[in-house]
Amino acid sequence: MRHLSVPSAQTQHWLERCRTEKWLMEHTGVTTLPDGKKAIPLNDSAPPSDDEVWQGHTLLELEAKSKAPSHWTEHLDIDLYEAHKDQWPKAYETQGDVLIVKIEDSVWDAAETVADAMLTQLPSVRLVCADLGVHGDFRVRNLLPLASRDGTVETKTRVRENGYLLWVDPSKVYFSARLSNERIETLETAQKLSNHLGRGLVVADPYAGVGPSMGALLNEPNLIRGYHAGDLNPDAVELLKANLTHLSEKRKGVDGAPATHLDPSTVVCKDATLWMKDEAFLQSCDLLLVNLPHDSIGHLPKVLPLLRREQTTVLRGWAIVQRDQQGADQKRIQDAITQAGGTIQSFKFDEVKGFSASKSFMRFEVWMRLEV
Repeated sequence: MRHLSVPSAQTQHWLERCRTEKWLMEHTGVTTLPDGKKAIPLNDSAPPSDDEVWQGHTLLELEAKSKAPSHWTEHLDIDLYEAHKDQWPKAYETQGDVLIVKIEDSVWDAAETVADAMLTQLPSVRLVCADLGVHGDFRVRNLLPLASRDGTVETKTRVRENGYLLWVDPSKVYFSARLSNERIETLETAQKLSNHLGRGLVVADPYAGVGPSMGALLNEPNLIRGYHAGDLNPDAVELLKANLTHLSEKRKGVDGAPATHLDPSTVVCKDATLWMKDEAFLQSCDLLLVNLPHDSIGHLPKVLPLLRREQTTVLRGWAIVQRDQQGADQKRIQDAITQAGGTIQSFKFDEVKGFSASKSFMRFEVWMRLEV
């Protein structure tokens, strides 16, 4: 097969030119030559070697190099693929080395074939699981292992987010990588509050899950001086403990100095609405995170007592609300703070993303001062 030999730096230019002119041989890869140049495969419609269009570049005869598949469906039998062309999964999610995919009933008989194709295409994936929906009191995913690279079907895995590692288990706890930007914004808010107070913060995260928000905060030198974290899901708390232990051990102080000792450093499996009954939690924190989207606003009267009095504190939470009720829900948040004896210094209530045709996923952030 004819190939156009070009300097490596000109490869992209000539690829685009050949593709535009329809001279490029499809499904065939670019070859690296011994002298470092690149050989671009040409089809029969490309001009002859002495044509001025090649600007003096040489045409070579080389064995065609098969182009690596760019999508997992390319590993399916062509007849099988064509028979169900519009029914194959359009998207999937990965957590660590676990891939989660929803498969339509119409192609369920080929589920293991799909999983094998995904393993072949994605070398970083260890386990492919079918998502059968949510179940149980904590509404976690019901996952069915379909194919494993090494024979293991354990869904516990580790993810890297914003520079730190977290243990997760999509079959036992909820974790959303799509909210990583929210964790970064929480970090930015915490830094502003710490600068305002002139010291490290004590954070309360009663709906912590596996601890992604705490990961972002603990990764910043001396930003956090203590925390109360927990969840009602015992499986989440088990992973939360492991993550906070790891994150605490990795902490560093400013300019390489030893990190400050974390006090408090509490992890509990306990209903957040009962935390206020514990003297160790009451009026103990500077920053309160409330991430229970379906119930966050309703829980506020029970968790606001965790905030310190007679100083600036921050409430940061997330809620799923009806689009036509956003004004009413904003007032509910404001009323909960007023009834707790608070004066609002600043208030934000912003849409993070759409949740459905009638609902929005909202973030609220309130800077306030609670009086005794």
